[in-house]
Amino acid sequence: MWNDRAIHALKQSKNDRKFPQMMGAVHTPVRDRLLNMIKREFEPFRFAAEMLARSAMKTPRAARNWLSGTNAPDAEALIELMASCDSIADEVNALVQQRRKEREGEKCRGLNLGSAVSHGSERTTGHLHSSM
Repeated sequence: MWNDRAIHALKQSKNDRKFPQMMGAVHTPVRDRLLNMIKREFEPFRFAAEMLARSAMKTPRAARNWLSGTNAPDAEALIELMASCDSIADEVNALVQQRRKEREGEKCRGLNLGSAVSHGSERTTGHLHSSM
């Protein structure tokens, strides 16, 4: 016998079943804009997945998942795509500028912490000891 939860789970995609708590964070307008830009740039080509994979230095399977909207590129792949494709770099930079406008006047939260803690950036005035 199936309970309501099991029936509901079967109606969902595998990603929804695996990560239900993250669905709000996974489907964002930023993600959609990025995936749409990748599709516009590569989908018209006959070997789109292979070309995309080569540009991102990833596997064709990963590229097919990006083109289908199943997954989005990780940071490393995104940087490789931005380096190889100006339109994707422009789209990502536009997203960054949009976020900066939304956060005008706010400072980076890490800046306040950086002044209180030194990460070895100060020079020490110790002497070198010889092993003789």
